[in-house]
Amino acid sequence: MKTKNALTVRPGPGLPELKRAGNLIRITEKILATPTVPARNRTDEQGRKQGHWVERDAYGNVFESAYKDDKRHGHWVFRFADGGVWEGPYVDDKKHGHWVERWADGDVGEGPFVGGKKHGHWVFRLADGGVWEGPYVDDKKHGHWVLRGADGEVQEGPYVDGKKHGKWLWRAGGIDGIGGTVHEKFWENGKLVNR
Repeated sequence: MKTKNALTVRPGPGLPELKRAGNLIRITEKILATPTVPARNRTDEQGRKQGHWVERDAYGNVFESAYKDDKRHGHWVFRFADGGVWEGPYVDDKKHGHWVERWADGDVGEGPFVGGKKHGHWVFRLADGGVWEGPYVDDKKHGHWVLRGADGEVQEGPYVDGKKHGKWLWRAGGIDGIGGTVHEKFWENGKLVNR
C-alpha cells in the first residue's frame, strides 16, 4: 500500500534515518563500526603519563613517544623544527638500543645506546658522502676511528676518553686512501704534539 506524503531522509553514514509516512515519523538508527584510535596523552589516576604521547615544545619541535609510569619507555621519535629526526627506543627513562639520528643538513648517525649513553660501534654518514665510524664507551669516543672523506682522504687513529690520543694517519690523494701522500700526526689528550 502506498502512502501519500511519504518522505525518507538519509543524512549520511552513522546518522539516524528519518522516515515519514503521513503524520508518523519513524527513526531508524544504523550503528556503523568506527576504527579505534589509540588514546594519546593520557595519565593514570596518580597523574603519571601512560602510553602514546605527542608533545610540542615552544621551539616547534614535536616528540612522539611512549611512557610507562611517567618514564620514557618504548619507541620515540623526535622531529625537530629544522627538519632533523632522531628515533629509537627508551627503556626505563633512558635511551637503550639502536638509534638513528638524521640531521637537517643531511648527515645521518646510527648506533647503540646502553643505559642512556652511546656505547658500541657508531657510523656517521655525512651529506657530502664521507663516512666517520668507530666505537663509543660511556658516551665518549674510545678506540680506533676512521674518517673516509668523499674525496678519497682517509684519517684514522685512536680516541681515549673522547680525545684523540696517539698516532693518527692521514692519507690524501690516491683511491680510497690507497696511494697518495701519508702523514702521521701525534696527539696527546686531544692536543696535537710535535714528535
